[in-house]
Amino acid sequence: MKRQQLSLFSRTVLVCTLTTIFSSSLLSLVSPVQASIFDGLFNNKAEGNASGRSRGGATRSQCSQISDKSLMALVPQSNEGLTTKDYPEFWFYIPFDRTSQSPPGQFRLLNEKRKSVLQKPLLFPLPDKKGIVHFSLPTTEKPLLAGERYRWFFKIACVNDQGSQTNITIDGWIKRVEPSPKLVEQLKKTSSQEQYVPYAENNIWYETLSKLAENRTTYQQEWSEMLSLFSLTEFKESSISELKPQK
Repeated sequence: MKRQQLSLFSRTVLVCTLTTIFSSSLLSLVSPVQASIFDGLFNNKAEGNASGRSRGGATRSQCSQISDKSLMALVPQSNEGLTTKDYPEFWFYIPFDRTSQSPPGQFRLLNEKRKSVLQKPLLFPLPDKKGIVHFSLPTTEKPLLAGERYRWFFKIACVNDQGSQTNITIDGWIKRVEPSPKLVEQLKKTSSQEQYVPYAENNIWYETLSKLAENRTTYQQEWSEMLSLFSLTEFKESSISELKPQK
């Protein structure tokens, strides 16, 4: 009887042990960056007054090309994000396909004194298909200065069924910061593919997005989580268009 009880006890311990090992194995497969980190980054409060409009307000009556979403900037909820780069990348969602009548998009960048920091507004031909786009601040322009905040404006135009043109403008803020010693050390210890992780942990929005987008085929779940913040998961497997400024 004691042997049977001991045998039953041993089997119970074995089953519990295997269950624990199996559960631990499943947990080890979970990505190190959960949606909560992206949520925290997305909801991080701006340091100053970051009023702006990150989503366009055009409707189908104004722009027949728009289906269900308008022009959108991929920025935090506060409309202000941090960057460590002199020439960062900007990210947007273009809501319609380009036509022969589509004028180029226009990008402006002002300092806190409301003076333009660009030689002239940048003009970008729109992509053939609607979707996520990005562009880098050209190195022919002045670099962003550490500690400075800048306000950007991005404008596109479309037409309605009557042929009337409607401008859609969105705007927000970007602040250039020096990478902290902690971030520098983390980046040294992290592969290029995974550098979106320390950027996210240090609230650096623009490089988090750029690094994640660059490696989205490797980190498909994380990319989908990022796009879900903007209700854009339908584009998780779509190509991304890089806009080039007109010369």
